[in-house]
Amino acid sequence: MTRRRKNTPKQKARTELAGEAQKTDGPLSPRAPTTQYQHFIPRFILRRFQVGPVRSKTERQQEFRRTGVDPEYVHYYDIATGSLDIRPIGKVYGVPNVYQDVRDTQNINKVEEKLADLERHAASIIMDLHEALPQGTFTLKRRSLELLRKFLFIMHYRNVSYSGTYFQADHPENAGGRQWIESFMKAKGIDSAIGVWLHFLEYYLDSSHSDIMRDAAKLVEKYGEEGLQNMMFQSHIPPHLEHFPAYTYHTHANNYFFSIWEAAEGEEFILTHNAFGLWEGLADGCPDLHRIFIVSPRIALILRHIALRPEMKAYIKHVSLASSLLDVNPAPPAPTYASGRHGLHIEHVNFQSAASLAHYRSSQTGANDSFLFKITKLSRRQTLELNSVLLVNVKETGSLTFLSRGSMLRTARAFRSSPANFLASELLVPLIAQLADTMETEVLPPSPVYFAVYCIFIALLVYLVYLGIVKSVSLVM
Repeated sequence: MTRRRKNTPKQKARTELAGEAQKTDGPLSPRAPTTQYQHFIPRFILRRFQVGPVRSKTERQQEFRRTGVDPEYVHYYDIATGSLDIRPIGKVYGVPNVYQDVRDTQNINKVEEKLADLERHAASIIMDLHEALPQGTFTLKRRSLELLRKFLFIMHYRNVSYSGTYFQADHPENAGGRQWIESFMKAKGIDSAIGVWLHFLEYYLDSSHSDIMRDAAKLVEKYGEEGLQNMMFQSHIPPHLEHFPAYTYHTHANNYFFSIWEAAEGEEFILTHNAFGLWEGLADGCPDLHRIFIVSPRIALILRHIALRPEMKAYIKHVSLASSLLDVNPAPPAPTYASGRHGLHIEHVNFQSAASLAHYRSSQTGANDSFLFKITKLSRRQTLELNSVLLVNVKETGSLTFLSRGSMLRTARAFRSSPANFLASELLVPLIAQLADTMETEVLPPSPVYFAVYCIFIALLVYLVYLGIVKSVSLVM
Protein backbone atom coordinates (compact mmCIF):
# COMPACT_ATOMS: atom_id res chain seq x y z
CA MET A 1 0.00 0.00 0.00
CA THR A 2 1.26 3.45 -0.91
CA ARG A 3 1.12 6.04 1.84
CA ARG A 4 -0.55 9.30 0.85
CA ARG A 5 1.16 12.51 1.82
CA LYS A 6 -0.90 15.16 3.52
CA ASN A 7 -1.29 18.39 1.62
CA THR A 8 0.65 21.38 2.85
CA PRO A 9 -1.43 24.58 3.30
CA LYS A 10 -0.23 25.85 -0.10
CA GLN A 11 -1.03 22.54 -1.79
CA LYS A 12 -4.42 22.48 -0.09
CA ALA A 13 -5.24 25.99 -1.29
CA ARG A 14 -4.21 25.06 -4.83
CA THR A 15 -6.37 21.94 -4.73
CA GLU A 16 -9.38 23.92 -3.49
CA LEU A 17 -9.02 26.56 -6.18
CA ALA A 18 -8.27 24.24 -9.07
CA GLY A 19 -10.48 21.39 -7.94
CA GLU A 20 -13.58 23.51 -8.35
CA ALA A 21 -12.50 25.22 -11.52
CA GLN A 22 -15.83 24.31 -13.07
CA LYS A 23 -18.56 23.35 -10.67
CA THR A 24 -22.17 23.02 -11.69
CA ASP A 25 -25.24 23.07 -9.48
CA GLY A 26 -25.48 19.58 -8.09
CA PRO A 27 -23.67 16.41 -9.12
CA LEU A 28 -23.22 15.67 -12.80
CA SER A 29 -25.53 12.89 -13.89
CA PRO A 30 -24.02 10.63 -16.55
CA ARG A 31 -27.38 9.59 -18.03
CA ALA A 32 -30.32 11.78 -17.10
CA PRO A 33 -30.63 15.11 -18.99
CA THR A 34 -31.07 17.16 -15.83
CA THR A 35 -30.65 20.92 -15.92
CA GLN A 36 -27.08 22.04 -15.33
CA TYR A 37 -25.98 25.68 -15.21
CA GLN A 38 -22.75 25.56 -17.19
CA HIS A 39 -20.33 28.50 -17.15
CA PHE A 40 -18.62 29.96 -20.19
CA ILE A 41 -16.44 32.02 -17.82
CA PRO A 42 -14.96 29.56 -15.30
CA ARG A 43 -15.77 29.88 -11.63
CA PHE A 44 -12.11 30.03 -10.64
CA ILE A 45 -11.79 33.28 -12.63
CA LEU A 46 -15.03 34.72 -11.24
CA ARG A 47 -13.70 34.08 -7.72
CA ARG A 48 -10.93 36.59 -8.42
CA PHE A 49 -13.70 39.22 -8.59
CA GLN A 50 -15.52 37.93 -5.52
CA VAL A 51 -17.22 40.34 -3.13
CA GLY A 52 -16.26 39.79 0.51
CA PRO A 53 -13.88 37.25 2.00
CA VAL A 54 -12.80 34.29 -0.14
CA ARG A 55 -13.77 31.06 1.60
CA SER A 56 -12.14 27.66 1.30
CA LYS A 57 -13.99 24.81 -0.36
CA THR A 58 -14.85 23.33 3.05
CA GLU A 59 -16.19 26.66 4.32
CA ARG A 60 -18.30 27.11 1.20
CA GLN A 61 -19.80 23.64 1.56
CA GLN A 62 -20.58 24.19 5.22
CA GLU A 63 -22.23 27.54 4.48
CA PHE A 64 -24.31 26.02 1.68
CA ARG A 65 -25.46 23.12 3.87
CA ARG A 66 -26.40 25.57 6.63
CA THR A 67 -28.24 28.16 4.54
CA GLY A 68 -28.91 26.55 1.18
CA VAL A 69 -27.43 29.69 -0.43
CA ASP A 70 -24.34 29.93 -2.62
CA PRO A 71 -21.87 31.89 -0.42
CA GLU A 72 -19.89 33.34 -3.37
CA TYR A 73 -20.96 36.61 -4.97
CA VAL A 74 -19.78 39.16 -7.53
CA HIS A 75 -20.88 42.63 -8.59
CA TYR A 76 -23.03 42.22 -11.70
CA TYR A 77 -24.21 45.04 -13.95
CA ASP A 78 -27.01 43.99 -16.29
CA ILE A 79 -26.74 46.33 -19.27
CA ALA A 80 -30.21 45.56 -20.64
CA THR A 81 -31.97 46.61 -17.43
CA GLY A 82 -29.37 49.10 -16.17
CA SER A 83 -29.39 47.35 -12.79
CA LEU A 84 -26.40 46.80 -10.52
CA ASP A 85 -26.58 44.13 -7.87
CA ILE A 86 -24.63 41.32 -6.23
CA ARG A 87 -25.30 37.86 -7.64
CA PRO A 88 -24.12 34.33 -6.82
CA ILE A 89 -21.17 33.16 -8.89
CA GLY A 90 -23.10 30.00 -9.63
CA LYS A 91 -25.76 31.97 -11.49
CA VAL A 92 -23.80 34.31 -13.76
CA TYR A 93 -21.86 33.94 -17.02
CA GLY A 94 -23.35 30.63 -17.93
CA VAL A 95 -26.22 28.94 -19.76
CA PRO A 96 -28.18 25.82 -18.76
CA ASN A 97 -27.12 22.65 -20.56
CA VAL A 98 -25.06 24.39 -23.24
CA TYR A 99 -22.40 21.64 -23.25
CA GLN A 100 -24.73 18.66 -22.90
CA ASP A 101 -24.54 16.18 -25.76
CA VAL A 102 -27.99 14.58 -25.78
CA ARG A 103 -26.84 12.12 -28.47
CA ASP A 104 -24.54 10.44 -25.96
CA THR A 105 -26.78 8.16 -23.94
CA GLN A 106 -23.89 7.02 -21.74
CA ASN A 107 -22.82 10.43 -20.44
CA ILE A 108 -24.44 13.61 -21.72
CA ASN A 109 -22.11 15.71 -19.54
CA LYS A 110 -18.83 14.33 -20.85
CA VAL A 111 -17.87 17.63 -22.51
CA GLU A 112 -18.49 19.51 -19.27
CA GLU A 113 -16.29 17.05 -17.38
CA LYS A 114 -13.47 17.44 -19.91
CA LEU A 115 -13.73 21.23 -19.64
CA ALA A 116 -13.45 20.90 -15.86
CA ASP A 117 -10.26 18.88 -16.20
CA LEU A 118 -8.68 21.48 -18.51
CA GLU A 119 -9.71 24.28 -16.15
CA ARG A 120 -8.15 22.57 -13.14
CA HIS A 121 -4.77 22.59 -14.83
CA ALA A 122 -5.16 26.16 -16.11
CA ALA A 123 -6.26 27.37 -12.66
CA SER A 124 -3.05 26.03 -11.15
CA ILE A 125 -0.88 27.83 -13.72
CA ILE A 126 -2.79 31.11 -13.28
CA MET A 127 -2.41 30.83 -9.49
CA ASP A 128 1.36 30.48 -9.97
CA LEU A 129 1.28 33.54 -12.22
CA HIS A 130 -0.37 35.67 -9.53
CA GLU A 131 2.24 34.56 -7.03
CA ALA A 132 4.99 35.60 -9.47
CA LEU A 133 3.74 39.20 -9.90
CA PRO A 134 6.15 40.67 -7.29
CA GLN A 135 9.12 39.22 -9.22
CA GLY A 136 7.99 40.80 -12.50
CA THR A 137 8.78 37.63 -14.48
CA PHE A 138 7.15 34.26 -15.00
CA THR A 139 8.68 31.09 -16.46
CA LEU A 140 6.75 28.27 -18.10
CA LYS A 141 7.86 24.95 -19.52
CA ARG A 142 6.62 24.22 -23.03
CA ARG A 143 3.86 21.81 -22.01
CA SER A 144 2.44 24.25 -19.44
CA LEU A 145 2.53 27.08 -21.97
CA GLU A 146 0.80 24.86 -24.54
CA LEU A 147 -1.89 23.92 -22.04
CA LEU A 148 -2.49 27.57 -21.16
CA ARG A 149 -2.73 28.54 -24.82
CA LYS A 150 -5.13 25.66 -25.45
CA PHE A 151 -7.21 26.85 -22.50
CA LEU A 152 -7.40 30.37 -23.94
CA PHE A 153 -8.39 29.11 -27.39
CA ILE A 154 -11.13 26.91 -25.96
CA MET A 155 -12.39 29.68 -23.66
CA HIS A 156 -12.93 31.79 -26.77
CA TYR A 157 -14.37 28.94 -28.87
CA ARG A 158 -16.74 27.73 -26.15
CA ASN A 159 -18.48 31.12 -25.80
CA VAL A 160 -22.18 30.45 -26.26
CA SER A 161 -22.56 33.35 -28.67
CA TYR A 162 -20.69 31.23 -31.24
CA SER A 163 -22.39 27.90 -30.65
CA GLY A 164 -25.21 28.38 -33.14
CA THR A 165 -23.32 30.30 -35.86
CA TYR A 166 -19.75 28.94 -35.88
CA PHE A 167 -20.78 26.05 -38.16
CA GLN A 168 -24.06 27.45 -39.47
CA ALA A 169 -24.06 26.34 -43.12
CA ASP A 170 -26.09 29.28 -44.42
CA HIS A 171 -24.29 31.97 -42.42
CA PRO A 172 -22.82 34.60 -44.79
CA GLU A 173 -19.35 34.31 -43.24
CA ASN A 174 -19.37 30.52 -43.82
CA ALA A 175 -19.94 30.71 -47.57
CA GLY A 176 -16.57 29.10 -48.33
CA GLY A 177 -17.21 26.29 -45.86
CA ARG A 178 -20.85 25.55 -46.57
CA GLN A 179 -20.20 22.44 -48.66
CA TRP A 180 -17.71 21.16 -46.09
CA ILE A 181 -20.14 21.75 -43.19
CA GLU A 182 -23.04 20.02 -44.93
CA SER A 183 -20.85 17.07 -45.96
CA PHE A 184 -19.42 16.75 -42.46
CA MET A 185 -22.86 16.81 -40.83
CA LYS A 186 -24.07 14.11 -43.17
CA ALA A 187 -21.01 11.91 -42.60
CA LYS A 188 -21.24 12.20 -38.80
CA GLY A 189 -25.03 12.07 -38.54
CA ILE A 190 -25.16 15.53 -36.92
CA ASP A 191 -28.34 17.50 -37.55
CA SER A 192 -27.50 20.97 -36.21
CA ALA A 193 -24.80 23.64 -36.20
CA ILE A 194 -24.60 23.35 -32.41
CA GLY A 195 -23.96 19.62 -32.82
CA VAL A 196 -20.94 20.32 -35.06
CA TRP A 197 -19.72 22.98 -32.62
CA LEU A 198 -19.90 20.46 -29.75
CA HIS A 199 -18.17 17.81 -31.86
CA PHE A 200 -15.14 20.01 -32.44
CA LEU A 201 -15.16 21.34 -28.90
CA GLU A 202 -14.69 17.72 -27.86
CA TYR A 203 -12.00 17.26 -30.52
CA TYR A 204 -10.04 20.21 -29.10
CA LEU A 205 -10.49 18.89 -25.56
CA ASP A 206 -9.51 15.30 -26.37
CA SER A 207 -6.42 16.27 -28.37
CA SER A 208 -3.25 17.70 -26.89
CA HIS A 209 -1.87 20.95 -28.25
CA SER A 210 0.79 18.88 -30.04
CA ASP A 211 -1.80 16.54 -31.59
CA ILE A 212 -3.83 19.44 -32.98
CA MET A 213 -0.73 21.15 -34.35
CA ARG A 214 0.36 17.90 -36.06
CA ASP A 215 -3.10 17.58 -37.67
CA ALA A 216 -2.80 21.17 -38.87
CA ALA A 217 0.78 20.63 -40.09
CA LYS A 218 -0.44 17.86 -42.42
CA LEU A 219 -2.86 20.32 -44.01
CA VAL A 220 -0.21 23.03 -44.30
CA GLU A 221 2.31 20.66 -45.85
CA LYS A 222 -0.22 19.51 -48.45
CA TYR A 223 -2.00 22.76 -49.35
CA GLY A 224 0.25 25.53 -48.02
CA GLU A 225 -0.76 28.46 -45.85
CA GLU A 226 -1.95 30.50 -48.81
CA GLY A 227 -3.97 27.62 -50.19
CA LEU A 228 -5.74 27.06 -46.88
CA GLN A 229 -6.47 30.77 -46.53
CA ASN A 230 -7.97 30.79 -50.02
CA MET A 231 -10.15 27.82 -49.11
CA MET A 232 -11.54 29.71 -46.13
CA PHE A 233 -12.16 33.08 -47.75
CA GLN A 234 -12.27 32.74 -51.53
CA SER A 235 -13.15 29.25 -52.74
CA HIS A 236 -14.41 26.35 -50.67
CA ILE A 237 -13.13 23.75 -48.22
CA PRO A 238 -12.96 20.20 -49.69
CA PRO A 239 -15.51 17.98 -47.89
CA HIS A 240 -12.98 15.23 -47.10
CA LEU A 241 -10.81 17.41 -44.80
CA GLU A 242 -12.17 16.12 -41.49
CA HIS A 243 -9.64 17.98 -39.32
CA PHE A 244 -9.82 21.32 -41.06
CA PRO A 245 -10.70 23.11 -37.74
CA ALA A 246 -7.19 22.16 -36.57
CA TYR A 247 -5.98 24.88 -38.95
CA THR A 248 -8.01 27.49 -37.06
CA TYR A 249 -6.19 26.44 -33.89
CA HIS A 250 -2.88 26.49 -35.77
CA THR A 251 -3.34 30.12 -36.89
CA HIS A 252 -4.30 31.13 -33.35
CA ALA A 253 -1.12 29.52 -31.99
CA ASN A 254 1.34 30.54 -34.69
CA ASN A 255 0.22 34.09 -35.51
CA TYR A 256 0.30 35.51 -31.96
CA PHE A 257 2.85 35.70 -29.19
CA PHE A 258 1.77 35.33 -25.58
CA SER A 259 2.16 38.26 -23.15
CA ILE A 260 1.17 39.06 -19.56
CA TRP A 261 -0.17 42.52 -18.66
CA GLU A 262 -0.59 43.75 -15.09
CA ALA A 263 -2.97 46.56 -14.11
CA ALA A 264 -1.53 49.77 -12.67
CA GLU A 265 -1.38 50.10 -8.90
CA GLY A 266 -4.75 51.26 -7.63
CA GLU A 267 -6.52 50.26 -10.84
CA GLU A 268 -8.20 47.04 -11.90
CA PHE A 269 -9.27 45.22 -15.01
CA ILE A 270 -12.96 44.65 -15.45
CA LEU A 271 -14.71 41.53 -16.76
CA THR A 272 -17.36 41.55 -19.47
CA HIS A 273 -19.47 38.80 -20.99
CA ASN A 274 -17.18 38.71 -24.04
CA ALA A 275 -13.80 39.36 -22.35
CA PHE A 276 -12.37 36.00 -23.43
CA GLY A 277 -10.83 36.21 -26.87
CA LEU A 278 -12.16 39.66 -27.74
CA TRP A 279 -10.18 40.95 -30.73
CA GLU A 280 -8.80 44.46 -31.05
CA GLY A 281 -6.86 46.41 -33.65
CA LEU A 282 -6.56 46.53 -37.42
CA ALA A 283 -3.63 46.15 -39.82
CA ASP A 284 -4.48 47.56 -43.26
CA GLY A 285 -8.11 47.04 -42.38
CA CYS A 286 -7.67 43.38 -41.35
CA PRO A 287 -8.72 42.60 -37.75
CA ASP A 288 -7.06 40.80 -34.87
CA LEU A 289 -3.89 42.61 -33.79
CA HIS A 290 -4.72 41.54 -30.24
CA ARG A 291 -6.75 38.87 -28.50
CA ILE A 292 -7.72 39.85 -24.96
CA PHE A 293 -8.32 37.45 -22.06
CA ILE A 294 -9.08 38.93 -18.63
CA VAL A 295 -8.25 36.38 -15.93
CA SER A 296 -8.41 38.60 -12.81
CA PRO A 297 -8.58 42.25 -11.70
CA ARG A 298 -4.77 42.24 -11.79
CA ILE A 299 -3.91 40.21 -14.91
CA ALA A 300 -4.84 40.23 -18.57
CA LEU A 301 -3.35 37.63 -20.90
CA ILE A 302 -2.88 39.20 -24.31
CA LEU A 303 -2.10 37.43 -27.57
CA ARG A 304 -0.37 40.01 -29.78
CA HIS A 305 0.08 39.50 -33.50
CA ILE A 306 3.60 38.53 -34.49
CA ALA A 307 3.67 41.49 -36.90
CA LEU A 308 4.06 43.65 -33.77
CA ARG A 309 7.15 41.82 -32.53
CA PRO A 310 10.07 44.29 -32.11
CA GLU A 311 12.13 42.67 -34.87
CA MET A 312 9.26 43.13 -37.34
CA LYS A 313 9.13 46.94 -37.16
CA ALA A 314 11.27 47.38 -40.28
CA TYR A 315 8.90 45.17 -42.28
CA ILE A 316 5.64 46.92 -41.36
CA LYS A 317 6.64 50.54 -41.92
CA HIS A 318 4.05 50.95 -44.64
CA VAL A 319 1.30 48.97 -42.91
CA SER A 320 -1.55 51.07 -41.56
CA LEU A 321 -2.10 50.12 -37.93
CA ALA A 322 -5.13 51.11 -35.89
CA SER A 323 -5.19 50.07 -32.24
CA SER A 324 -5.77 51.56 -28.80
CA LEU A 325 -2.99 49.38 -27.37
CA LEU A 326 0.01 50.19 -29.59
CA ASP A 327 1.78 52.21 -26.88
CA VAL A 328 2.04 49.07 -24.73
CA ASN A 329 5.26 47.26 -25.61
CA PRO A 330 5.28 43.73 -24.20
CA ALA A 331 8.43 41.74 -24.82
CA PRO A 332 7.99 38.36 -26.52
CA PRO A 333 9.00 35.44 -24.30
CA ALA A 334 12.69 34.56 -24.10
CA PRO A 335 13.09 30.84 -24.86
CA THR A 336 15.71 28.55 -23.40
CA TYR A 337 15.93 25.31 -25.31
CA ALA A 338 16.70 21.95 -23.75
CA SER A 339 20.05 22.02 -25.52
CA GLY A 340 20.93 25.11 -23.48
CA ARG A 341 20.72 27.43 -26.49
CA HIS A 342 18.94 30.78 -26.31
CA GLY A 343 17.24 32.77 -29.02
CA LEU A 344 14.75 32.09 -31.78
CA HIS A 345 16.34 29.15 -33.60
CA ILE A 346 16.69 25.46 -32.80
CA GLU A 347 19.31 23.21 -34.36
CA HIS A 348 18.11 20.51 -36.77
CA VAL A 349 14.66 22.09 -37.10
CA ASN A 350 13.41 23.46 -40.42
CA PHE A 351 11.46 26.57 -39.48
CA GLN A 352 9.97 26.66 -42.99
CA SER A 353 8.29 23.30 -42.43
CA ALA A 354 5.15 23.10 -40.28
CA ALA A 355 5.69 19.33 -39.93
CA SER A 356 9.30 19.76 -38.74
CA LEU A 357 8.30 22.36 -36.17
CA ALA A 358 5.34 20.29 -34.94
CA HIS A 359 7.57 17.20 -34.66
CA TYR A 360 10.17 19.00 -32.52
CA ARG A 361 7.65 20.76 -30.31
CA SER A 362 5.85 17.48 -29.58
CA SER A 363 9.10 15.65 -28.76
CA GLN A 364 10.41 14.93 -25.27
CA THR A 365 13.34 17.26 -25.98
CA GLY A 366 10.96 20.05 -26.90
CA ALA A 367 8.96 19.44 -23.73
CA ASN A 368 11.99 20.52 -21.69
CA ASP A 369 12.20 23.95 -23.33
CA SER A 370 11.26 26.88 -21.09
CA PHE A 371 10.02 30.41 -21.74
CA LEU A 372 10.66 33.48 -19.61
CA PHE A 373 7.97 36.16 -19.70
CA LYS A 374 8.48 39.71 -18.52
CA ILE A 375 5.26 40.89 -16.93
CA THR A 376 4.23 44.18 -18.54
CA LYS A 377 3.14 46.67 -15.86
CA LEU A 378 0.66 49.12 -17.35
CA SER A 379 0.31 52.79 -16.46
CA ARG A 380 -3.00 54.08 -15.14
CA ARG A 381 -3.87 55.48 -18.59
CA GLN A 382 -3.01 52.19 -20.31
CA THR A 383 -5.11 50.24 -17.81
CA LEU A 384 -8.09 52.51 -18.43
CA GLU A 385 -7.54 52.19 -22.18
CA LEU A 386 -7.65 48.40 -22.05
CA ASN A 387 -10.83 48.58 -20.01
CA SER A 388 -12.22 51.00 -22.60
CA VAL A 389 -11.65 48.38 -25.31
CA LEU A 390 -13.82 45.99 -23.29
CA LEU A 391 -16.48 48.62 -22.64
CA VAL A 392 -16.80 49.77 -26.25
CA ASN A 393 -17.53 46.14 -27.18
CA VAL A 394 -20.23 45.42 -24.62
CA LYS A 395 -23.65 44.73 -26.08
CA GLU A 396 -27.06 45.92 -24.96
CA THR A 397 -27.82 42.37 -23.85
CA GLY A 398 -24.47 41.92 -22.11
CA SER A 399 -23.11 42.39 -18.62
CA LEU A 400 -19.99 43.35 -16.72
CA THR A 401 -18.37 42.52 -13.40
CA PHE A 402 -15.73 44.29 -11.32
CA LEU A 403 -13.98 43.93 -7.99
CA SER A 404 -14.09 47.38 -6.33
CA ARG A 405 -16.71 50.06 -6.84
CA GLY A 406 -14.23 52.93 -6.71
CA SER A 407 -12.10 51.52 -9.50
CA MET A 408 -15.18 50.75 -11.62
CA LEU A 409 -16.48 54.31 -11.14
CA ARG A 410 -13.16 55.80 -12.28
CA THR A 411 -13.09 53.45 -15.27
CA ALA A 412 -16.66 54.25 -16.32
CA ARG A 413 -16.15 58.02 -15.93
CA ALA A 414 -12.91 57.91 -17.92
CA PHE A 415 -14.68 55.99 -20.68
CA ARG A 416 -17.60 58.40 -20.62
CA SER A 417 -15.32 61.45 -20.80
CA SER A 418 -13.94 60.52 -24.23
CA PRO A 419 -15.97 62.07 -27.09
CA ALA A 420 -15.26 58.98 -29.20
CA ASN A 421 -17.08 56.83 -26.64
CA PHE A 422 -20.03 59.14 -26.07
CA LEU A 423 -22.69 56.98 -27.73
CA ALA A 424 -21.32 53.66 -26.42
CA SER A 425 -21.03 55.09 -22.92
CA GLU A 426 -24.78 55.75 -22.78
CA LEU A 427 -25.09 52.12 -21.66
CA LEU A 428 -23.04 52.98 -18.56
CA VAL A 429 -24.98 56.06 -17.42
CA PRO A 430 -27.18 54.07 -14.98
CA LEU A 431 -24.07 52.30 -13.64
CA ILE A 432 -22.23 55.57 -13.02
CA ALA A 433 -25.25 57.01 -11.22
CA GLN A 434 -25.65 53.95 -8.97
CA LEU A 435 -21.94 53.77 -8.14
CA ALA A 436 -21.80 57.49 -7.35
CA ASP A 437 -24.85 57.21 -5.08
CA THR A 438 -23.55 54.27 -3.09
CA MET A 439 -19.87 55.19 -2.80
CA GLU A 440 -19.00 55.99 0.79
CA THR A 441 -16.84 59.05 1.30
CA GLU A 442 -14.23 58.36 3.92
CA VAL A 443 -13.11 61.36 5.95
CA LEU A 444 -9.77 60.58 7.50
CA PRO A 445 -8.61 62.36 10.70
CA PRO A 446 -5.57 64.59 10.27
CA SER A 447 -2.24 62.88 10.78
CA PRO A 448 -0.08 63.86 13.82
CA VAL A 449 2.43 65.59 11.51
CA TYR A 450 -0.30 67.64 9.87
CA PHE A 451 -1.72 68.59 13.28
CA ALA A 452 1.71 69.66 14.57
CA VAL A 453 2.40 71.82 11.52
CA TYR A 454 -1.05 73.37 11.81
CA CYS A 455 -0.44 74.27 15.48
CA ILE A 456 2.95 75.85 14.69
CA PHE A 457 1.37 77.86 11.86
CA ILE A 458 -1.40 79.17 14.14
CA ALA A 459 1.11 80.05 16.87
CA LEU A 460 3.20 81.97 14.33
CA LEU A 461 0.19 83.91 13.11
CA VAL A 462 -0.79 84.84 16.68
CA TYR A 463 2.78 85.99 17.36
CA LEU A 464 2.83 88.16 14.21
CA VAL A 465 -0.49 89.73 15.15
CA TYR A 466 0.92 90.42 18.61
CA LEU A 467 3.93 92.18 17.06
CA GLY A 468 1.62 94.19 14.81
CA ILE A 469 3.19 92.84 11.62
CA VAL A 470 -0.11 91.30 10.58
CA LYS A 471 -3.14 93.49 11.25
CA SER A 472 -5.85 90.91 10.78
CA VAL A 473 -6.01 87.35 9.73
CA SER A 474 -8.59 84.64 9.25
CA LEU A 475 -7.84 81.41 11.04
CA VAL A 476 -10.43 79.51 9.09
CA MET A 477 -8.71 77.00 6.74
